[in-house]
Amino acid sequence: MDDKTTAEIMEQTRYRILLIEDDKLDQMAFERFVRSEKLPYDYRIAGSVSEARKILDCEQFDVIVADYSLGDGTAMDILSSVEDLPIILTTGAADERVAIEAWKAGAYDYIAKDSDRTYLKAIPKAVENAIDRMKMEKALERKQKNLEAIFDAAPIGMLLANENMVITRVNYAVRQMLHRDYPQIINRQIGDALGCIRGSHGQRGCENCFFSSGCLLRQAMEIVRDLERPVHDVEMYTTLKIYNQETKLWLRISAEPVRIDDRKYVLLAIDDITERKQAEEEHRLAEEKLKETMELKSQFISTVSHEIRTPLAAIKEGIAIVLDGVTGPINEGQKKFLDVVKRNTDRLGALINDVLDFQKLKSGNKILDFQSNDIEQILSDVHETMALYAKRSEVELSVDCARGLPKAEFDRDKIIQVLTNLVSNAIKFTPRQGRVSVNVRHREGELVIGISDTGMGIPKEALPKIFERFYRVKRPGKEIQGTGLGLAIVHKIVMMHGGRIEVESEIDRGTAFTVFLPVKAKSPPEQSSTQMDELLENSITG
Repeated sequence: MDDKTTAEIMEQTRYRILLIEDDKLDQMAFERFVRSEKLPYDYRIAGSVSEARKILDCEQFDVIVADYSLGDGTAMDILSSVEDLPIILTTGAADERVAIEAWKAGAYDYIAKDSDRTYLKAIPKAVENAIDRMKMEKALERKQKNLEAIFDAAPIGMLLANENMVITRVNYAVRQMLHRDYPQIINRQIGDALGCIRGSHGQRGCENCFFSSGCLLRQAMEIVRDLERPVHDVEMYTTLKIYNQETKLWLRISAEPVRIDDRKYVLLAIDDITERKQAEEEHRLAEEKLKETMELKSQFISTVSHEIRTPLAAIKEGIAIVLDGVTGPINEGQKKFLDVVKRNTDRLGALINDVLDFQKLKSGNKILDFQSNDIEQILSDVHETMALYAKRSEVELSVDCARGLPKAEFDRDKIIQVLTNLVSNAIKFTPRQGRVSVNVRHREGELVIGISDTGMGIPKEALPKIFERFYRVKRPGKEIQGTGLGLAIVHKIVMMHGGRIEVESEIDRGTAFTVFLPVKAKSPPEQSSTQMDELLENSITG
């Protein structure tokens, strides 16, 4: 024997063999050979076709070894009545015609007999090969059934089309999607199988009709078929006939080339994404409507704010004239009430200015003027502006700039606004005899500007909210004047410069703000329209 010895074969599982042989001497020779070689065979012997059929009706075997010529027929009679069982033919005729006929009928192997009966030595190897092949075929069959089960159970539509674009297999999801039975899909050209609307009598069908050369589905399948390249996630808007009605659908299509029995096929996956597309479209409509509403609100706030300014200016001027005694002397009680009115009028004016400024920043209408600036000069101007306020509050204000600071590209007025706001807040929240320190250094392409104080500090739970619109830290027993927009404006200006701002604080120990400003101007992080709408909405409603 060629590859495996008799001893190796004996180590394998025992095989049940049916020998169909009408020659008594050949029967005896087979039995002697099995015993002498100690072959792991449990065998039965049938002397005719009819006897073999009776045995096969009640017993199971792994392999049949059959002589071609039998008393009441031939091995071909056995081949025609046995399925899924390998048959090895033996014959003394050595006729090539017989061998070809046997193979066509399904015989696994063909062994020519000789007078010395040495042909028996070829039987163990033939049996082993036949059983191995049967095992392999069964494994492939199981694999095929598993693949078919996966194909049928796939949650999206799966179709198999041959080279002519004719559907040869379809799963349940496709039937559900198209509301069609198998006969309406199988063995049909894909356009008909899907129910594509074909234009006729001068009428156009679907703009993606499979019958037209411009159809995305057709193009995808032709690429897969002709170039054997996969095509993934093609989205198409099409019209199919479902329940005899033209129905518009959004489909997502992927296609893979496959070969079955050396023939080209296209495996097509179709997912109905109509609901998702409709949801996206509804979302875009809602965004447009929200954007329009925000624009109207923005215009309303701007108009109202501007209209309030005019009478407010007249009120402030009138209060000032009365307080200065131009209209006549006033007593202390009148002066006290007028001072209260003046303070609140000033607060209202500051609120209007902050709302307008913040609105312009959030809506993107404020264009920054980027120029090369000296940060030391900027800080000097801020110090000069805030020095008198710090002196009146009995707070020490100091500015420290590192040497050799590079010039930076930013909007001078806006950065002055940022630093003035932060220094003003630091002085406001720092008790008498306290300190406010401003320092700046250069690090990795950024100017790092720190504003720290020894003031009352900010509660830990308030830190994440201090840059929100109209948010004011609650301090029991301490009323702090302000609009609640200052830090929101500071944060937005810094972000518009492509920078960032951080804060650290400890109650009764002080607060430190750090502004990171790029030396080279860069675009700020993009914000979605939804985020912009939310910011504007918050700025309006508080």
